[in-house]
Amino acid sequence: MHLTRPCKIKVVSENLLVHFYDDDQKVKVTLGDIDFILFDNTHFSITGTSLELLAKKNIAALFIDEEFHPCAILSPYHQHSTMREIADLQVSIPQDFRAIIWKKIVTCKIQNQASVLEFFLNPTCKDLLKLAKKVQMYDQNQDEAQAARLYWKSFFKQEGFRRDQKSEDILNAMLNYSYAILRASVARSVSASGMLPVFGIWHKNRYNAFALVDDLMEVFRPICDLHVKLLYETRYKKENTLKLEIKRDLTSLLTMPCIKFQAGISSVSQAVDSFIREYKKIMMSGEVEALTFPSIDFGFFKYECI
Repeated sequence: MHLTRPCKIKVVSENLLVHFYDDDQKVKVTLGDIDFILFDNTHFSITGTSLELLAKKNIAALFIDEEFHPCAILSPYHQHSTMREIADLQVSIPQDFRAIIWKKIVTCKIQNQASVLEFFLNPTCKDLLKLAKKVQMYDQNQDEAQAARLYWKSFFKQEGFRRDQKSEDILNAMLNYSYAILRASVARSVSASGMLPVFGIWHKNRYNAFALVDDLMEVFRPICDLHVKLLYETRYKKENTLKLEIKRDLTSLLTMPCIKFQAGISSVSQAVDSFIREYKKIMMSGEVEALTFPSIDFGFFKYECI
């Protein structure tokens, strides 16, 4: 759900009532139909009861600031029956387990980056596949960083492009916005699983409350890159600001059935849920080699190839 107009939000009969100020329209939102709300303006009011209901229904919310940057995530607080047991497991995960999982995550991310480049007939995909085959435990050779340099250097055709999360150019803005949407979706799934997002696999920044989210979302980043490139090349080459239409198109990625996971095809949001559940199961069993990873179904995008 994407809210872009000034509005007031309150609870009516265990659902949300959205009252839009500009045309006095009132819309009832059935919460069973959504798992994510994007508040894409600062001119809204919402009751505390509404926020409580969003949390109880396990609905994540992403808030945009006055400069149109994602600034906060409302992630449901844990109500899981085995929360203490899960937290104890997260804290006591052996270092070897973390190292193996992180190696697998880095390998999958690089493989997915390579597949995106291959989709665009970019020969750099071969170099990334070579890197993916030699990822070391603890990423000792910094293969993830090496892959990133090769990947971004060849990914966009625009002269002078440099991947920078603080940059305001349209391509970086689209990537940052897309990643923020993905991060909120992963945060919702992690919270729903009963895991504490602060306890990451590899990320350990003391100021990062979403370390686990940032670890697990890595394998999905290339699908965001693919979506951004297709949108930019086919619709938004002449744009220089992140207008509303672009944001809506970026957000639509969550519902696209373009992810292969466990012998099936699902939307990005569904695949995130499944992958987080799979990781939790592996964490609790310790059977690290059994963890499977998502890949991209390029058949969904075959008619949009540049």
